[in-house]
Amino acid sequence: MIYPWLEPAWAKLLAQRTQLHHALLIHGPAGIGKSAFATELARALLCESPLRDGGACGRCSACGWFEQGNHPDFRLLAPAAADEAREGEGGSGDEPTRKPVGKGAAKPSRDIRIDQVRALERFTEVGGHRGGTKVVLIDPADALNAAAANALLKTLEEPSGATRFVLVSGRPDVLPATVRSRCRSLGLPMPAAEAAVAWLAADAGVDPAQARAWLAAAGGAPLRARRFADPAQAAIHRLIVETLAGIPETGIVQAADALADVEPGMWTATLQTWVIDLQRVCAGAEPRYFPERADRLRVLARRTGPVALDRLAARLDRAARAVGHPLNPRLMIEDALLDVRAALAG
Repeated sequence: MIYPWLEPAWAKLLAQRTQLHHALLIHGPAGIGKSAFATELARALLCESPLRDGGACGRCSACGWFEQGNHPDFRLLAPAAADEAREGEGGSGDEPTRKPVGKGAAKPSRDIRIDQVRALERFTEVGGHRGGTKVVLIDPADALNAAAANALLKTLEEPSGATRFVLVSGRPDVLPATVRSRCRSLGLPMPAAEAAVAWLAADAGVDPAQARAWLAAAGGAPLRARRFADPAQAAIHRLIVETLAGIPETGIVQAADALADVEPGMWTATLQTWVIDLQRVCAGAEPRYFPERADRLRVLARRTGPVALDRLAARLDRAARAVGHPLNPRLMIEDALLDVRAALAG
């Protein structure tokens, strides 16, 4: 599906369908619908009776196979341990729609590995089963490890036949320049605030005030904000925020106990946004992610300064990069909370 805020970009892309580059890099903030956009593009490219605007008809055999996940001329490259929500995100934050290909899918991994890329070689070398376009969707492309990215280069530069590559990334800057240079870039925008509020309120069945609060916590990304409609997700988020707001008065062991059962990716992401809001308040701006905690953030901001917060943010960035394979999750929590307390020590 194409979300309302991406419809202008979709119409513009379809208008250029006959001149599309063989490799397209779709990028933008997490939680805006990039994966759904890319999947719909793959469906349209494979459709055998496209609509007048270039979109998929939804009725031909190719559309039926694609919907069932068994189109012979389509491959998805994704981490074998893909998160349930790609753009909410770990991935690009959207919902996964197909099984990854390659032997690497047998073992959990947060990377797209070289054996998965090599499994594409036969697919790209032979003609399409239907004598038309073949599509490879790589989502998220920034999950390609170094060996996989290097193995992909030649095929990406000179694909055989009518093979099209669609790469999706929430962090295109981490992709090797050699990969980016072989692709045509398509940036997708964050929706306007009021449009996002209207969509989320209608989709989740909540009032606009609640939708605004969820969107603030999600940094304006509607699909991330929609997670808070799940009471369990909302409860975990409240627990993390209340725990962070209690530091430094709350003891580190007690705070770590509260977060012990929370996925590291969740508490690290929330902690990073908490620190961003502290930096904003310290600079005299309003909080972006936690406006309802403005008073507490102002109290904490008076206990620290820009240098200490910059140092804390850098440490948290390093911790976030290791979140997929923490050697000791409990120690990781305690170290992060100790860093927070030290930054608030004045």
